[in-house]
Amino acid sequence: MSLARKPHRCGWVAVWLAMVLSIGGMAIGSARAEEGTDTPPVIVRTTSRPDQTAIIGQHVRVFVDVLFRDGMAHPPRVALPAMDAAQIFRFETQATSLSDGIRGRTYVGQRFEFALYARRGGTLTVPAANVVLLDRDGHETGVVSGTALTLSVTVPPRVDPSQAATASTRLSAHETWAPAPDAAYKAGDALVRTITREVADVPGSALPDIRFSAPDGVRVYGEPARIDDRVERGDLTGERTDRATYVFETAGRFDLPAVSQTWWDLESDRLRTVTFPAVRVTVAAPPPSVMPSDGSPDAGPGRICTLAVVFGGIILLTFLAVWARERLAQAWRTWRFRRQQSERSMFNTLLRACRGNDPRAIYTTFTRWRDRLAGQCRLEDHPEGAALMLAAKDLEHVLFGGGGSPQIWSMEQSRSLAKILRALRLDLLQRRASATTHSLPPLNPARLSSMQPRLPNRSSI
Repeated sequence: MSLARKPHRCGWVAVWLAMVLSIGGMAIGSARAEEGTDTPPVIVRTTSRPDQTAIIGQHVRVFVDVLFRDGMAHPPRVALPAMDAAQIFRFETQATSLSDGIRGRTYVGQRFEFALYARRGGTLTVPAANVVLLDRDGHETGVVSGTALTLSVTVPPRVDPSQAATASTRLSAHETWAPAPDAAYKAGDALVRTITREVADVPGSALPDIRFSAPDGVRVYGEPARIDDRVERGDLTGERTDRATYVFETAGRFDLPAVSQTWWDLESDRLRTVTFPAVRVTVAAPPPSVMPSDGSPDAGPGRICTLAVVFGGIILLTFLAVWARERLAQAWRTWRFRRQQSERSMFNTLLRACRGNDPRAIYTTFTRWRDRLAGQCRLEDHPEGAALMLAAKDLEHVLFGGGGSPQIWSMEQSRSLAKILRALRLDLLQRRASATTHSLPPLNPARLSSMQPRLPNRSSI
C-alpha cells in the first residue's frame, strides 16, 4: 500500500509545482509588459467641434487637452499660433479639469478652448498648440507641442469668400438716427446714424465693417466700432455698434445710401440679408442777411464800431502771436517734454506695450516707468515696492533666463502683468497721498494764541 501511494503523491507534487511556475511566469510577463508600456509623462490632444467640415465664418470650437501622468503641479500656458486663413480667439474663461485612463495609467489635466473662424474655403490646417509647462512655483520647466488639426471649409453658394463672412444661427440688427431724418436741416447741420448688430456664437470683432458713403455735398465721418461681447453659461453673444456722422455742406435733397449685412443661417442653410434702406434728407439754404430798404447793407455807426473792434482785435492778436511765437513754441516743447517724462505718461506707454506679446518692449517700458516711480515714491519703504519687483520676475525670466528651451511670452501674460501693475500703482499713489496729508501742519495750532505778543494794559500807560 505504501509503495503504491508514493507515485500518486509524487504526481500531485509535480502538478502543484507546475501550477506555481506557470503563475509566476504569468506575473513576470505582466510586469515586463507594464514596464514596456509607452506612457509619456505629458499628453497633448487637439480636437474640434465640428471635427471635419465647417462653413466659412462658422464658430469652430478647438479643444486642447493637456494631461499629466503623475499629477499636474501647475496649470500650463497654452497658445495657438496665428493663422492667415482664420481668426483664433481665446476668451477669458476658466479651463476645464480632466481625468482619463490611458493604457492602464491615470492622467489628470485641463482642457483649453479656442474659437476659430475660417476666412477661406478649402483645406484648413490648424497648427499644433504650444504648451509651456510650469512647476509649482510657476516657473517654466519645458515646452511641448500638440498635433496639427485639419478641417475642410465649405463656401456656400452666393457667399463672397473675399469678404468677412458670417455664419450663425441668429443675427439681429437695428438702426437709429439723431435727430430724425425728416427734421428741418440747413447747410452746416449734422446727422448721426448708428447701426447695432448682435450675433450668436460670433464675436463682434469678427463681423464685417460697415462702409458708410455719402453723395456730393455731404461729408461722412466714421467712428471706431464699439465691441461689446458677452459670455453667459458658455454661450457667446457678439455685439458691434458702428456710427457715422453726415455733415451737409450745401442746400438740396440728399439720398443717404442703404446699408446691408449678409450672413449664412446655419439652421435653415440659406443666405440671409439685413438691409437698412436709403434715407432722403432735405437741407434748406442758410437765411439771407438783413438788407435795408434801399438795397445797401446796413452800415450804421454801431456796425462800424463793431467791425473796427473786431479787426483791431485781430490785428493785435496777430502782432502778439508773431512777437511771442518763439516763447510759445519753447513753452510748448517744455510742456510736452515734461508730459512725456511724467510717471502717468510712462505708465500709459507701458500699458500700450502690454497689449502685445513682445517681452523686450514690455520690459523696456517697465524699467523706465519703475525708475520714474521710484523718484516719486520710496519703493523700499512700501510693501508694494517688493511686489513690483516680483511682478516682473516672469518677464525677466523670459528675457534673461537662458536655457535650451525657447522662452515664450503670451498675450495672457501681458494682460495679467498689466492688471497687477495697475493695482500696485494705485496702492503706491494712495500711500503717498496719505503720507503727504498726514505730514501737513495743522491750520490752527493750539499754541498759536499763547505765542502771540501781549499788548500792554491801557491802565499801565
